[in-house]
Amino acid sequence: MRVLLKNRTLQPIASANFFTTLGVSLFNIILLTYAKDFHDPHWFVSIVSIVTVVPYVFGGLTGRLADQTRRKTNWLISTKFIQAGLYLVLALIINRRTASIFYTVVAINFISDLLGRYGGNILTIVIQDRVAPDDRQQVMGINTSVSTIIEPLGQTLGVLIIAWWQNYALAGVVNALTFILAAVCLLVGRSAIRTTPKVAVQPRHDRVWLVIQRVMMTTTGMGAVSYLGILMILNVATMSSDAILNLMFIDLAPRMHVSYSAAILMVNVVFVAGSVLGGITKNTWFDRFSLFQLLLAAILAPMVTYLILLALPRLLLILGGMFAVGFMNGKLDPKMFAIMMPQIDPHLTGTVFGTISSIVTLAAPVGSVGIVLLYNLVGATAACSLVIGMSALALIWAVMVHQGDSMPLNKNI
Repeated sequence: MRVLLKNRTLQPIASANFFTTLGVSLFNIILLTYAKDFHDPHWFVSIVSIVTVVPYVFGGLTGRLADQTRRKTNWLISTKFIQAGLYLVLALIINRRTASIFYTVVAINFISDLLGRYGGNILTIVIQDRVAPDDRQQVMGINTSVSTIIEPLGQTLGVLIIAWWQNYALAGVVNALTFILAAVCLLVGRSAIRTTPKVAVQPRHDRVWLVIQRVMMTTTGMGAVSYLGILMILNVATMSSDAILNLMFIDLAPRMHVSYSAAILMVNVVFVAGSVLGGITKNTWFDRFSLFQLLLAAILAPMVTYLILLALPRLLLILGGMFAVGFMNGKLDPKMFAIMMPQIDPHLTGTVFGTISSIVTLAAPVGSVGIVLLYNLVGATAACSLVIGMSALALIWAVMVHQGDSMPLNKNI
């Protein structure tokens, strides 16, 4: 671990990630608080909750763009400066609290998130190009842990800005400064993140899908359609928890004797703690699990959390459930990507991972919209019950498909 922390490639990536996450997490909670202050808080909070997951759908596009980018390091640094400029513009208008300004603010945040996805795809290519295969899982885990550790710090800072100054423009300026600092970190470590010049010929969609099918069958023991379909449902369940909790805490927080922003912050802190522990621990009982067993555990965690929300919505129980969700995500994601990475042509890394990300998250915005609408039209019970049912379906699907695919795999072995 100590040797990894001295890695010249990890240092600029992790330090830039530190500042980027600080700003993004600060503004995410600011945006929720901003939405809650409008005359119809459930509607505006719903809009924010949905729009924050939409950029994930464009992972295939941003990944392909990252693969085709010639000067990857230059563009990675440039995106940080562009994001800083966007939030400076946002700071000029956000204090005018009208519906049109609200939608403009959300649009600026959406564009910044898209640029962040593109930069993230470039970083994946950098890690594949500059980090030894045996160190990739830990490097990705450490980088993810930096994000998850810093996220509650940014959210705390956002809560303090609103509590002390009630100034949303100040939050925009602070966010812009964090992106500038992230760009400076990348500029200082530029030589350590420079990739070998190579640009793939524009890949055909059928070729990319064949690569994904092969990688999925080799690493998971399931067909690509089944594994990605199960991950889609898991993603809807996990991402929708934010939207549901954002809405539930409007009514639950006063009964729990905490402020709305404090309740959101506490949930995010325990989720982050779970993600960090999941990502950095290597000798737990769960580390003995196969990728398939981790998948089952990752499906069960949100199921239990939604049952808590449905049957016994107590703050400590909700926090425990979100810790479990974060912990299992922290175990599953780095292991899955580290196992897949050596089997992918370096020219296709961004495209393949971006396409997988797009497919997996494709249903998340649609699912979130449906669940949010169901919550607003029918109630929390209906929304939670729907997600529990979907998770149960994913669990049954995983067990049935894995059992069906394991026999032919064993014969080949």
